[in-house]
Amino acid sequence: MDKILIFAGTTEGRILTEAICRDDSEKRHVITCVATEYGKHLLPEESENLAVLAGRMEPEEMRALMEKEAVCQVIDATHPYARQASANIREAAEESGVPYLRLLREQGQEAEDAVVVPDAKGAAEYLKKTEGNVLLTIGSKELAAFTGLANFSQRLYPRILPTPEMVKRAFDLGFDAGHIIAMQGPFSHETNLAMLRQTKAAFLVTKESGQAGGFEDKLTAAKEAGAKVILIGRPKEEGKSLAEVLRILGLPPLPRQALDKKEEPLARWFPFFVDVKGKKVLVAGAGKIASRRIRTLSQFDVEITVVAPELSKEVIGLAESGRVHVQKREFSAADLEGADLVLAAAGSREVNREIGILCRTRGIFVNVADRKEECDFYFPAVVRKGNLIAGLTAGGQDHRLAAEGSRKVRQALENRRAETGEGYE
Repeated sequence: MDKILIFAGTTEGRILTEAICRDDSEKRHVITCVATEYGKHLLPEESENLAVLAGRMEPEEMRALMEKEAVCQVIDATHPYARQASANIREAAEESGVPYLRLLREQGQEAEDAVVVPDAKGAAEYLKKTEGNVLLTIGSKELAAFTGLANFSQRLYPRILPTPEMVKRAFDLGFDAGHIIAMQGPFSHETNLAMLRQTKAAFLVTKESGQAGGFEDKLTAAKEAGAKVILIGRPKEEGKSLAEVLRILGLPPLPRQALDKKEEPLARWFPFFVDVKGKKVLVAGAGKIASRRIRTLSQFDVEITVVAPELSKEVIGLAESGRVHVQKREFSAADLEGADLVLAAAGSREVNREIGILCRTRGIFVNVADRKEECDFYFPAVVRKGNLIAGLTAGGQDHRLAAEGSRKVRQALENRRAETGEGYE
């Protein structure tokens, strides 16, 4: 049985692995190597014709693997900027006498008005002459180049993979824990835009990662947010496209949508539905956000207490109807006694932060309206039609997207009612 060794650090590497495994015309065994356990998770489950190895390899380890498995073809599908990894793979293949094939990622669109620099060091040198927050989307390996910037821990927001190793690396370099964004991409235009706005970024530092890496969505989001793009230029290299590699291996071409498919990050927030009957909910604050959430909670069989120095008309109305209890005063730690759930929406950063800390020390679930990192749970957009209840969230990243989703769900339910006359009781 022919054995093909793939070093897969890109979406294209995953797609190629899947394509070979699906092919029944020839009996081929695939060994796919990835750098992390997370990368292994993105690939198909191991089977008779697929083995997946996770962990970075030195050149001698690569060579030993090629010789031990007697592979007939090495395909380098690592990231375009992983120059050293590619050099190591090429060297190991040449020394083992195994044919080497470089799979190149397609170029993305041109970045108009971008500042093009040769490397991370060049990007850092450019930023030294500027002011304003920066969203770094270049991974964790090159973050050290930016630690020479004045006040870098407060100015920079690095977006890195959600692995302990990557987070520790950023933290050890001195990046502020509250500024580290640990998420798996590629990211949509909406998510990029939300992050740029959330961080108030004046600059976006990125690499030309191609369509599969979400490059175009970064550019369009930066343009809409008014952020200047600093682009680390892509290394020049020779190789074959995914379509050409498929043809060389005798595999059928893939539909365009398969090439454009983006990997979905693992979701962090699971939508539990919990019996809340009789639970005590404390809401600190009665402003616009708090009032909206109190209105939603009033549809459920919970005991709601609102503590705020000023009460909105909506909260006063709910109090008069008997749906909520109100205390017109400032929050006190004693208010947490007996609470099962807390919403901190006081309109004061310090008060909300204090409530979050107090709740965590007492084991009370808390939602902090102005700081998603301090939340134990997100308050979803809720759609209720009789016994049918839907909760939507965009992972705390894009409230407008969640609101849009809830509107569409609500409209879909109304359309169904109009078409069929069926209710939801």
